[in-house]
Amino acid sequence: MSGVGPSLVLFLAVVVAAVPWALPAAAGFILPLLLIIFVFLLTIQRKRVLPAITVFAAGLLMDVLTAGPLGYWAIIFLLTHTLANTYAKRAGEPRFGKLWAAFAMTALTISLFGWILASLYFLRLIDWQPMLIGGVVAIALFPLVVWPFRRSLGLVPVNLFARGG
Repeated sequence: MSGVGPSLVLFLAVVVAAVPWALPAAAGFILPLLLIIFVFLLTIQRKRVLPAITVFAAGLLMDVLTAGPLGYWAIIFLLTHTLANTYAKRAGEPRFGKLWAAFAMTALTISLFGWILASLYFLRLIDWQPMLIGGVVAIALFPLVVWPFRRSLGLVPVNLFARGG
């Protein structure tokens, strides 16, 4: 039952990201790659569980809603889920800087993997810039998306005005 909330959040995010927002071609991967933030954050939450089957289903839903190759986003989301699980198992005390660095490495890995996978699908090297732009934007927007999840992630707010420390 603890996976229902994260699953609903992920499916809602997929539906919002799949809406045609009339972005330029170079920004076509920004919204789908923002979803890896949700997959990453919902996976590393300590008190809730995001099942891999939900991540896979959300990826398939993204593929269907965007008329993309079936399985492309499912694979991308599953890789993100795997990398987030690996981070969660190795992470000690939750610190924002470490979390952001781990996500940055995940986003860059996903961007590269997504470009390679798409190139294999089309049997030619596709333009790498949209994937890189999407990954960089996801890294830059990570702090804004993490803010609502800060308590469930165990991130303690820093009080800059506290005495003695």
